[in-house]
Amino acid sequence: MFNNSIFSLQKRLLAIFLLVISIFFALIIRLFIIQIIQSDWLTKKAASQWTRDLPINAKRGNITDVNGASLAESYSSYDVYVRASMVEKPVKVAQLLSQVIGLNYEDTFKKVTNTTISEVLIKLQLDDVSAKKIIDANLKGVLLSENNKRYYPYGDLLTQVLGFTTIDNVGQSGIELYADKYLQGVKGYALEESDVNGVKIDNTLSTYIPSVDGCNVTLTIDVNIQQIVEDALKVLCEEQKPKTATAIVMNPNTGEIVAMSSKPSFDLNNPPRDNVEELLNNARNLSIVDVYEPGSTFKVLTTATALEEKVTNPNESFYDPGYRIVDGEKIKCWKLIGHGQQTMTDGLCNSCNSVFVDLALRLGTETMYEYFEKYGFGNTLGVDFLGEASGILMNQESVKKVDLARMGFGQAVAVSPIQLINAICSVVNGGKLYKPCFIKEITDVNGKVVSRNTPTVLNETISEQTSAQIREMLEKVVTKSNAINAFIPGYRVSGKTGTSQKYEDGKIVQKYVSSFVGAFPADKPEYVVLVIADEPSAGNYFGSVVATPYAKLIFEGIIKYKNYAPTENVEEDEKLLEKNILMPNLVGLSLTKAVALLSSLGLQYEIAGEGEYVTSQTPPPNTYVFKNSIVILNT
Repeated sequence: MFNNSIFSLQKRLLAIFLLVISIFFALIIRLFIIQIIQSDWLTKKAASQWTRDLPINAKRGNITDVNGASLAESYSSYDVYVRASMVEKPVKVAQLLSQVIGLNYEDTFKKVTNTTISEVLIKLQLDDVSAKKIIDANLKGVLLSENNKRYYPYGDLLTQVLGFTTIDNVGQSGIELYADKYLQGVKGYALEESDVNGVKIDNTLSTYIPSVDGCNVTLTIDVNIQQIVEDALKVLCEEQKPKTATAIVMNPNTGEIVAMSSKPSFDLNNPPRDNVEELLNNARNLSIVDVYEPGSTFKVLTTATALEEKVTNPNESFYDPGYRIVDGEKIKCWKLIGHGQQTMTDGLCNSCNSVFVDLALRLGTETMYEYFEKYGFGNTLGVDFLGEASGILMNQESVKKVDLARMGFGQAVAVSPIQLINAICSVVNGGKLYKPCFIKEITDVNGKVVSRNTPTVLNETISEQTSAQIREMLEKVVTKSNAINAFIPGYRVSGKTGTSQKYEDGKIVQKYVSSFVGAFPADKPEYVVLVIADEPSAGNYFGSVVATPYAKLIFEGIIKYKNYAPTENVEEDEKLLEKNILMPNLVGLSLTKAVALLSSLGLQYEIAGEGEYVTSQTPPPNTYVFKNSIVILNT
């Protein structure tokens, strides 16, 4: 019995020993986890409890034009915080903040006295005058952190291109959004030790981590040409009253976007944040994100393709009775009585649909789609801007002959304005399709280049020989056809008008898109301009009247700004613009007689309607006009 007692005691001692060893082992494991595995996490957690920090916001980088003019910059503002645990005079603090900042006193007092929150934000981006009043009051518990506020020196200039930021300086649209990671910079912090109530402990270490300012972005935009474009669009909107108006100026030899604007717009310093629909609609860059049927401006590309593929030549003869029949469907020319016998060049000058139906059918679907790809249609171009549209092309296998015929003159295909102007650039620059770009270079705060854009060729579209032919033909369009409103005495301008009807619910409606695309100088273009007016409502809708005169304003502005010297033919050119032809009264005449009379006087004309007799005319009777002026005949 005694031996059993000893044995039982030994077992108990062993159990106690093993238990103690297990406890010590568990403690060692726990200490290992705390001190080794969780060390960093616990250190950070502890630091967050005994320190308080104020953010030091980085200065957002500037955006400048190609000449260094400031387009977007930042200036100092202040964020106001309150630490309730440090406030000694809550009533005085609440009164001061509510009066200086313009806040509700009751709401402010609740924040000032709410000790359950260590720190509360009172106001973002307070101006320096108001901030000084708060600083001078020297109230405990009120803290200010320097911040930056965005400022746009030109207001509503480049609204859709530059875009804007949120109130806390995060890019929200445009270049501000696209280049946000470069513009933002890196935030810093001011750290100080505090007690459990968040009150600063005297004679303790404070840490200052400086911010790193954002990079500066230089655009390809020239603000002087941008201003010319903005002014021209304002006049267009006042006179033609379109739903929207868009214009682009590009350098055809680099792909650089020199100017771009859409109307309506808004002042970037005061975006309509309280009206989300207006903000979203007017912030959209229509040149990049929208698509449309280009109409007759597309005939430039059909011509280039046909010449390159040698299915026609500038002097080939075509006959136009006013229509073509394809797949049993009658495709009308805008001139219902037809253009009669004409050359290929005349067909482009006359914007004759019948000619371009013939060219498209000669080329065939496969070849047309090969060139669509070369011109960049149906795919994004990779422009440095978010939301770029790829355009809309029919599935190649589904294309019927009648669809192909319509594609020849810019219907049954939808492109973005940037795609169209970029393709036009390629056929006048010798055949190189460049990647369009807004950003010239990005530099850090020390001026070191972080990123730089160089001209990038995406495709070879046509030969230099074909390009030279196109340049010559497009110049004749301006001097001898309904693009005469782009003619500038002493200067060589080329171009093509466009007028396309819109579709709603799959049906053609009486709404139009009027456009003009042109180049200057015509023989060796340095600038290509596209102007688009969507749904003009002042009475006219032809591109020759609604868009072309405003493209001329842009060309004239560029000529003056860049100080281009005139040619030797100034006096001869000016004679073409002498108003010495008295407009006859055409109302009541048959369309055939009216057209014959205008042709005998050397006047151009556009026909609105499908009637046989003239019901009204523009310009009115007994007014003087110059040779080759455009007369609108309503039938």
